[in-house]
Amino acid sequence: MDNPSLHAERREHLAALVGDGIALLPAGVETPRNNDVEHPFRQDSAFHYLTGFDEPDAVMLLDPQAADEQYVLFVRPRDREKEIWTGLRTGTDGAKERYGADASYPIGEFDILLRQRLVGRRTVFLPFGNPGFHRRILQLVRGAAGLGVRYGRLVPTEFRDIGLLVGEMRLVKTPQEIDLLRAACEITAEAHAEAMRFARPGRYEYQVQAALEYVFRMRGARRDGYPSIVASGANACILHYTENDRLIADGDLVLIDAGAEYGYYSSDITRTFPAGGRFTAPQRALYDLVLEAQRGALALARPGGSLKEQQDVASRILAEGLVEIGLLPGPARDAMRMHHYREFFMHGTGHWLGIDVHDAGAYRIEGAPRPLEPGMAFTVEPGIYVDPDRETIQLAMLEFDIDERMERRMLLGPAKAREIEKKEREAAPKVVHPVPEEFRGIGIRIEDDVLVTGSGHEILTGGVPTDPDLVEDLCAEAPLLPFLEPLRPAATGG
Repeated sequence: MDNPSLHAERREHLAALVGDGIALLPAGVETPRNNDVEHPFRQDSAFHYLTGFDEPDAVMLLDPQAADEQYVLFVRPRDREKEIWTGLRTGTDGAKERYGADASYPIGEFDILLRQRLVGRRTVFLPFGNPGFHRRILQLVRGAAGLGVRYGRLVPTEFRDIGLLVGEMRLVKTPQEIDLLRAACEITAEAHAEAMRFARPGRYEYQVQAALEYVFRMRGARRDGYPSIVASGANACILHYTENDRLIADGDLVLIDAGAEYGYYSSDITRTFPAGGRFTAPQRALYDLVLEAQRGALALARPGGSLKEQQDVASRILAEGLVEIGLLPGPARDAMRMHHYREFFMHGTGHWLGIDVHDAGAYRIEGAPRPLEPGMAFTVEPGIYVDPDRETIQLAMLEFDIDERMERRMLLGPAKAREIEKKEREAAPKVVHPVPEEFRGIGIRIEDDVLVTGSGHEILTGGVPTDPDLVEDLCAEAPLLPFLEPLRPAATGG
């Protein structure tokens, strides 16, 4: 499934951006789960993107101006005794033969060989999000600094973030990447459909999760794109709920946010459906509103559009609807300008999608929303979440620009920015508004994966319905998978 020539093309692209600098990128590392047990290893996304090499404890070196050995992999050496216990290693020979490295050395020789490579290079590209690796390279640069002071040799004086370069490369997908992403989406849609058939009152959330992830594996997705969220009842009001341990009750909605990873590319689907097969009137009212917001955002998914305008239209539709059904006081114009809708819709409408479920790439260019281009992939996922325990909400009658607030948080830091925001809210007039009881504890999100095309967009996850009538029909179907009764009561704490 991996394509060595594709990784080589990416490295050539990166080499052109690096120019006369040198690029360094570490692989992922294994992390302990508990005594003598490791978490399943998954390669760092950028490292896989550039190399295809899927073992831990490695480093990629890209030195475009070198006379030879421009692409070097430092890897774990072959070790028969360790391989008996933990599996085969590629080794230095395999790194050259299978992964196209010009040269490969044992990882233990990295520091010595890199010190030599640093001489004659002004700029080092490395990941800023890896402080341990950054400190290690800085120490090596300091060690070489004497050559510059004493002998006038050129040594690095500039560090740049390789993640920004690779992130931009990853943003527009190639046809091969689109094929992998489409496969992940098709598998995920099929799994969600089976989970909607399988879920019903009296089953645990984790049992529904098992049915969902069974389809992932049987259809060829070896990993989940992220921990599956199966949230019933009020659990759906927790955005990143992952305990998945509640017994589903009659009358519950079930929110499933889950995606299969196929060939390192992840899908990201959310569906919300009635465990008992039929929406109640309050559930249907909120569901219809979220679906309207999603459809409004999807209508703007086209070349030249932006995620920002999708966020704006979804927020406007939700604000107007929340006023109309009584969750917010009017007028709707105030609910938008004062961002009161964020009491019930507190996240973004979408994010980039690819090797990471929240994929790399800038959302703005010189402060302006980034125009969409064919080949970009992203999610569209509005929602409404009504806290089960809030009988009233207190709203500050304060207009503000949400982008200015976010920029202030980045400039001042979250703690200082929130302190200022708190003072602004305290100084503003307040309105206390009741939360209708029939809506409390309802959480709904509808999320699809979208690919920008030359003429508009393609919904990659249309294989599982969002229309509420079709959702109810699917819930009424018999599951394809059998239900196995637990041998004993469910254990706690696990």
